[in-house]
Amino acid sequence: MMNESPSDGGGTRLHVSTRSLRRLLLSLSVTGLLVGCGPGEPVGPPAAPPPAKAVFELPREESLTETREYTGNLEAIETVSIRARVRGTLDKVLFEEGAEVQVGDLLYELDPSEYQAVVDEKRAEIQRLEQVRRFAESEQKRQEELYRQNAGSLEALDARKNDVALAIADLAKAEATLRQAELDLSYTKIVAPIAGRVGRTLITVGNLVGYNEPTLLTTIVKMDPIHVHLDVPERDLLRLESAASESGGEWSLLGAKLAVGLEGEEGYPHVGEISFRDNRVVSETGTAFLRGTLQNPDRGLIPGQFCRIQVSVGTPRPRLLVPETALAADQRGRYVLVVKEDDTVEQRSVKVEQNSAVQGFLTVSEGLTKDDRVIVSGIQKARPGSKVVPISAADEAAEQAKLAAPPAGPSGEST
Repeated sequence: MMNESPSDGGGTRLHVSTRSLRRLLLSLSVTGLLVGCGPGEPVGPPAAPPPAKAVFELPREESLTETREYTGNLEAIETVSIRARVRGTLDKVLFEEGAEVQVGDLLYELDPSEYQAVVDEKRAEIQRLEQVRRFAESEQKRQEELYRQNAGSLEALDARKNDVALAIADLAKAEATLRQAELDLSYTKIVAPIAGRVGRTLITVGNLVGYNEPTLLTTIVKMDPIHVHLDVPERDLLRLESAASESGGEWSLLGAKLAVGLEGEEGYPHVGEISFRDNRVVSETGTAFLRGTLQNPDRGLIPGQFCRIQVSVGTPRPRLLVPETALAADQRGRYVLVVKEDDTVEQRSVKVEQNSAVQGFLTVSEGLTKDDRVIVSGIQKARPGSKVVPISAADEAAEQAKLAAPPAGPSGEST
């Protein structure tokens, strides 16, 4: 509603109410819409967005060997406990703890005086008994001469013969006790029975050892080569056996390649082979024991260490590899997105081999061919059934490199 009122200069001023102004603006808007939408020009749906770009790669075809991965422990091939075999006081420790020793190296010495005295006593006893034997033999000869001259009885001759036999027996017994005494004396010098790395000494100089039982002094472990122990599930054992039959004699479990990696190491740098398979499966665990052998010239592998183990199964075969980033999963399993010939997207179920990661790629055993265009980038925008603009990963990388290059200056140089 408009009202007129006189202005200061004698003119007329219009007052427009807020409600009237709103009605006027609404009428103008409706009129504009009717004019813009003239007869014969219906309003259509918005234009469809252009197809999304999808970067693809063809599966890599490589000749690879199937592998299985486990965990296990390193164990020494030989471990010897060094013990005191006789009683005595420890006089000397003659090795450096943790050092490498050879067969026959002197490790410990016990006080030998007690055992040396016994040896000396036994030797003196043998000398006495040798004299007894010689006297008995001379008496026997004298009695034999008397008997031939009918000057002695047969009973006396038999007695002299008996004296000789007893003297010989006593001498043999004394010689045996001497050998035992010399053996006990030799035990006071304790030597390394194998070559390997010696541990710390558990007994120090001055202590009495071997009093009630052989006292443990230290241990020696053979470091090179070294064993690795692992337990393999029964289903994997069946796979290993089937791989042996499939190879036609070219591959067998015993002698199969085995590689080991320690904590903190990348991959499996230590290579060996399977050298033993147990003759049964443990029913409580459903596993079978396997043992591998590895060379250890630098002594970097230590008995008792936990390790990762990779076992090569069968002979190399052609396999298809796709980037891990191209794989997705749903309730039906793992799949990839593939660009078909008409540039539409297809969701393709695939089977991925266990433990088949190779430098960011996974081995696909079913669902793909080497000519399939597998989407590796732009997966979020690619929907099954939708159109895409496919571009190879190599072309995409070249395009990105070109865009990232600095612009050239007037003289052709980059600015």
